[in-house]
Amino acid sequence: MSQSPSAAVGQVSADGQFRWDGAQWVPIPRGTREPTRWTRPMQLAAAGLLALEAVSSVATTLIFTNHDAVKKALASQGTQIPPNMNEDAYINFIIATAVGFVAFFAVIELIGAVGSYLGWRWIFWAVLVLMALGGLGAIFNLAALARPTATSPPVGVTIFQEILGVAAAAMFVWLLIGAIQHGPWAMKRPGPG
Repeated sequence: MSQSPSAAVGQVSADGQFRWDGAQWVPIPRGTREPTRWTRPMQLAAAGLLALEAVSSVATTLIFTNHDAVKKALASQGTQIPPNMNEDAYINFIIATAVGFVAFFAVIELIGAVGSYLGWRWIFWAVLVLMALGGLGAIFNLAALARPTATSPPVGVTIFQEILGVAAAAMFVWLLIGAIQHGPWAMKRPGPG
């Protein structure tokens, strides 16, 4: 492209393919995105919510999934213990499985939190899915609030989980709007408009 003395350094060409470096028009690499005013707040909100969900889910599981609670849940459901296991071994297996499951998803949420904080564009889609799943959790928490059982965590814990679920649903909507309007993390393509 020809020289453009009236173009300011950093200005993007009308077709969005070049940027003026002060001496010449330089091609903009494919896939380049520029932050909008939503980008950083969105990343920080996602990081904070995912970290809070990870910590609270692990803490809730460690506090409320114990031998007596599992034994009470098994008795209320009429669950039969496998013939090759004694009751304590079976209960310990259930506790270990629950803690392992929650720890696995907590690690995924923490990776999402770190990726959100660091602005990794590729992790946006995983965070979007995590927020959708968190929003679905709000529905299940409503059911738990409507019909608490003897094995349910205290109502205050369920209300806190409900608040996190509603926040995740709201975050999902915000992420989706940003992606539709601009792209991942509400980052727009360079160029006019």
